[in-house]
Amino acid sequence: MARRSVQFWRIEQLQGEQLTRPFPARRVAEVLKAAQDVRTDRHFACADGTVLLAQAATLSPHPVLLLDRVRHTNLPSVGDALGRRKALPLAPGDHLLETTYFAFLKRNVMAVLASGNGPRASRLGEYLGGMLGLELGLVPVVREDVEEILNRLEVSRFEFALPAERLSGKLMEGEWADVLDSASRLMTEGTFRISLSVGRSGKAEDKQRIRERIQQLIDLFRRAGSVEHFDYVVAEGKDSLTGEREVVDLLKERFVSHIEVDADVFNDPAKSVAEAVSILNKQARDNEAFFARTLPEIKGAPDNSAVPDVVAAGAAAVRDAAAVEVREQADTDTPDVADSQGGAGHELVRR
Repeated sequence: MARRSVQFWRIEQLQGEQLTRPFPARRVAEVLKAAQDVRTDRHFACADGTVLLAQAATLSPHPVLLLDRVRHTNLPSVGDALGRRKALPLAPGDHLLETTYFAFLKRNVMAVLASGNGPRASRLGEYLGGMLGLELGLVPVVREDVEEILNRLEVSRFEFALPAERLSGKLMEGEWADVLDSASRLMTEGTFRISLSVGRSGKAEDKQRIRERIQQLIDLFRRAGSVEHFDYVVAEGKDSLTGEREVVDLLKERFVSHIEVDADVFNDPAKSVAEAVSILNKQARDNEAFFARTLPEIKGAPDNSAVPDVVAAGAAAVRDAAAVEVREQADTDTPDVADSQGGAGHELVRR
């Protein structure tokens, strides 16, 4: 058996605006399926060089997508019964695929079945933005009163710890990725722990600046899709409403289900997708009452017109091509300066 986590995220924004209608998930799945059927190239290269590939697994009862991280370098080795190492038996043109599964539920909730190697939830936003021009704003679904407490918290300390063997910049983004990458080069055993605090000395304005910076780093940390890989994550501060000291366990505040799965099934491409869909559908049923109690109901119909068909190289390439066409048209339409001056420019050249 192996352990997997099911994370729950909510699509809060689309194209930078608050999303008040259902996200057009079924339409997204349909266009990906259509592109897959006609063999349209659906690979997308992120800004950091990560290559992603998505496909639709099912449309009912919930649309489910697979998002693969495509690896063709730094591949692991295979060992035989005696421990002798050899390369992975990949045919020419084959790649290693590391998969995360996404189910789109009611109330714009997204259930994410993840492992340690598959893409983080935020990568789906990058992929849909690059391929379809859909800019998503994702927030984690949290336990009932934690968000309220964190909003009131005048933070004074933030601390986390994880085993050294798990240290990797891939767990986080931005500044945290740099910290974890550096730490992974410092130690390979034991526990890595980091603590940020405001401190007791200094001026009030200096302490407030430090407090705001720590809060920014906490927000970045919370939006990562890998918090469950840590052993210990806490934020501490004073509740601005009650004046009491509060310690918030960020491992417990995020709504994450941990499940045991059959490792052999997930290693079998013919069975893994059906098993993942089954798990996500069960999670949707089991947690519907919690979502209904804690999240707003989303009414109306999705705006399917916002989702274009998939084209090779993605929406970014389409936008770039359109921009080039506009510039070329502008160059064609711009009159020659000399012509606009009644030919005086040409007369000067002839003289």
